[in-house]
Amino acid sequence: MPARRIGVVADSHVGEYLDALPPGVFDALEGCELVLHAGDISVPWVLDELARIAPVVAVRGDHDRLGDLALPETVVLSFGTLRIGLVHGKRALAIDTAVITAHVVAGRRLGWRAGLHRALVRRMGPVDCIVYGHWHEPALERVGRTLVFSPGAVCPWGSLEGGRPMGRGLQGLADWGVRRYRRQLGAEAMRPSVGVLVLSASGIDARVVPLDVSADAPGRSRPAGAPP
Repeated sequence: MPARRIGVVADSHVGEYLDALPPGVFDALEGCELVLHAGDISVPWVLDELARIAPVVAVRGDHDRLGDLALPETVVLSFGTLRIGLVHGKRALAIDTAVITAHVVAGRRLGWRAGLHRALVRRMGPVDCIVYGHWHEPALERVGRTLVFSPGAVCPWGSLEGGRPMGRGLQGLADWGVRRYRRQLGAEAMRPSVGVLVLSASGIDARVVPLDVSADAPGRSRPAGAPP
């Protein structure tokens, strides 16, 4: 089969932490025949913007309040003999909280992604590739015959965008923990990015495409302490 390029976007958070998609998204995904969005879209018109590039398939993230726009939690797409699963990547609240708490206590990056990736493979079943988001960090790993890929986030710093103050009480404690976890990932892990899948007769390859991180990039509100 001729090589096919599929764009991958996750965690854009437009209307929540960003005013608009950075122009670099359109440059990075130019020429793709399809765009996959792995959730946390935040406002429905982001899908219309991405449709300027190519048709869009999206799943719902845990930050999505999309009104009448009903999105599935998972999608499986077929391209000839190749199958791609799309999912946001959030697990039960207790599991996600335990991951963040363990990182805060340890004060360093832990090798937890293997468990997440195995869980995603169990959830999605027999596919050649799983695309996910939620964790705002690029990842690429093969689990058995399945390539598991996160493109990172268009809005990697999440609620740190714009320097939003922490909440009060338990919400403030949760905000502190998440921010400490995100900062210890390091600057490289926290740069905005999208991804591209290349489908060919030999299978599926995935790559992360970093976006412009300059302070004056349109559509971006840069938090205090973000990487230059």
